[in-house]
Amino acid sequence: MDGSGDTVPRPLDECGPDTDWGDLQELRTTTVLSPSMVDELRRLEPLEGESPDLLEAVACCLRLHESMLLTIAVDGWVWPITLHPQLRLYRAPVDWLRAPPSGLWGARLVACEPPPFPPPLLAAQRRRTLPPCHYPLAGLIWSLALLGPRNGLLRALAEGERFRALARADDAVLPRLPGALGSALARLLVAPAAFETICRWPGLDAVRAARLLNGLYLEGRLVTEAGPLDRSAEESAWSDTQPSRWPAHETLATPRGQRLRHWLSH
Repeated sequence: MDGSGDTVPRPLDECGPDTDWGDLQELRTTTVLSPSMVDELRRLEPLEGESPDLLEAVACCLRLHESMLLTIAVDGWVWPITLHPQLRLYRAPVDWLRAPPSGLWGARLVACEPPPFPPPLLAAQRRRTLPPCHYPLAGLIWSLALLGPRNGLLRALAEGERFRALARADDAVLPRLPGALGSALARLLVAPAAFETICRWPGLDAVRAARLLNGLYLEGRLVTEAGPLDRSAEESAWSDTQPSRWPAHETLATPRGQRLRHWLSH
């Protein structure tokens, strides 16, 4: 465990009342974060006595590229999770992609704080090995997006007209999405689609579609399009059960009149 206690989960009842976000009238755990981060967290406007939405807080951290320690309550335990967006790493007791804690659907944010330790050495400096207790950030993102408490689209995606997925060279980090989610991802790599359309794809509904788009957004792989719909892209030689005949890494030309926005570009 790298000789420190910041990666050890603790029983929630041992943490005391100060870790309850609803008891922090001035958000004392966020006062030493950057002013931009504190403003972002305050804009989440949690209900009285509740903590800000966990996935929205992660999105704030990624947008601002600011390292942050999240204290997350899951099934009676408190997990310290440190995000390092600039390094695309997170520090935790275990890799949540390989061993997600039970009850993740009920996870809630307890506190946000600056990380207790500086970011680890860059991957290029460490050659082939990751620092102890550090894992690719994509694993945490997809665990929270697919298994976490949020069932709807993130606020940043609420007004998107159509969505398209981007392929990247590090696709090996992306988990193998099961069944209909994998099929939907392959379709989005080929052509954009509106949220209502994605919800009607085989095996999907509003919840599963939102979770897929949230994961792509947090990983910086989602593009929104606005303007006239390109019917040629929509009518591809693609079926609901067979992969596309074209390589996924080929990008589509942007039709005239369309506007693109790459979320969380880095």
